[in-house]
Amino acid sequence: MRQAFVVTPARSGSTLLRYLLDGHQEIVSPPETNLSALLQHLVEIWGQTDIALGVTEPTAGAAPPPPSDAVCRRARKAVDEIMVAFAKAAGASVYCDKSLTTIDHLATVGRCYPQAPLIFLYRYPLDMIASGMEASRWGFNAFGFAPYVSATPGNFVAGLANYWIDRVSKMLEFERTFEGPQARIYYELLCDDPGEALTLLFDLLEVEDDKSVIERAFANDHGRGPGDYKIDYTGAISIDSIGRGSALPEHLAPQQIKRIDELLAELDYPDLAAAWRGDLSSLLGMKHARAPAADGREIARSIAELLSGQPPRELVEAYRHALPLELVVTRTGRGEPGRVLIDADAGAAVLNGGGRTESGRPRVRCAGDVLLRIAAGQVKFGNAVRDGEIRVERATADDEAGSGREGIGRGPQEVLAALAALIRAQT
Repeated sequence: MRQAFVVTPARSGSTLLRYLLDGHQEIVSPPETNLSALLQHLVEIWGQTDIALGVTEPTAGAAPPPPSDAVCRRARKAVDEIMVAFAKAAGASVYCDKSLTTIDHLATVGRCYPQAPLIFLYRYPLDMIASGMEASRWGFNAFGFAPYVSATPGNFVAGLANYWIDRVSKMLEFERTFEGPQARIYYELLCDDPGEALTLLFDLLEVEDDKSVIERAFANDHGRGPGDYKIDYTGAISIDSIGRGSALPEHLAPQQIKRIDELLAELDYPDLAAAWRGDLSSLLGMKHARAPAADGREIARSIAELLSGQPPRELVEAYRHALPLELVVTRTGRGEPGRVLIDADAGAAVLNGGGRTESGRPRVRCAGDVLLRIAAGQVKFGNAVRDGEIRVERATADDEAGSGREGIGRGPQEVLAALAALIRAQT
């Protein structure tokens, strides 16, 4: 039996990869067992045992040396027994472990299994954060997120960004020095062309190149255990989630952006600014990339045309306190952001150039053509606000002064309510 390890952060497609590998008749890849954590624990115990028995000398506060061959052999014994049990039950010749804890024990895994292939799986940080937020609606206790989120309780985006930075930094650092067999896989390209990614992996694992696992991935029983909770309700591989993170609010500190961009450059990913502007699938040159989004100014003209009809006077009067407001169309992939001014009488006109918003005028950022999709009934306004595709970018002058009139004036909720009412009036 041969061993292999998937090395990946949470919410990066590792359960999908496990299902594909586990579908091969020569490979077994069970739910997360955290065998690397067990291996680390056994190495430490056997190391301490050797010190107690006088086989090795204590390090007197210094960092412990790499485990000896004897320690690795003893530690592997218990771990191998578990791997062999899975492999025998499946009739497989390769055991592939997929556990999120492996990142924390890479040195030990590499020392104890120097010939075991390592599969480094990456996902674009914005999409990983968006997936992590969705999977943690009732709390951040899973996936190892809690320490990072608790460090920034007022900014979940920044907390999960620090998680991605920490995990990926450790992966790349080890990837640079590991001399054993390895492969780098990108979640986006795995979804775009699973056959090409699997050819690389099957060659690495020295098994037959069997593309039929793609068809069987969601039909086979892959065991119950930790992993992506949504995959059992999935019937096919899709690129629909790629680029979803562009709707995240840009709540990252400059030092975070700098570090993420450094890691992205090493991974040959586009930088954050590019991903926030447009569709990630197009930026990655994917075979099934969506068509590039329209120019922001084109979308702005369509929004102005949509809102060109005169809404009922009673509607204008009801929301006059929230007007005028400015719409800024961003994340369009190319061209300058579009700008639309909705004046005090609810008239709409395109603004030219990237001028500054007048003092006291609310600015609403809209991701791409989301307002047009809302008008067409494809997206609900409330869902777009929840997902960050529509948001009030700045407070008004009255809000900044602290009027103290709660629920009255031009606060974010009033501005969004006015915009939603104006769109409903025209559809």
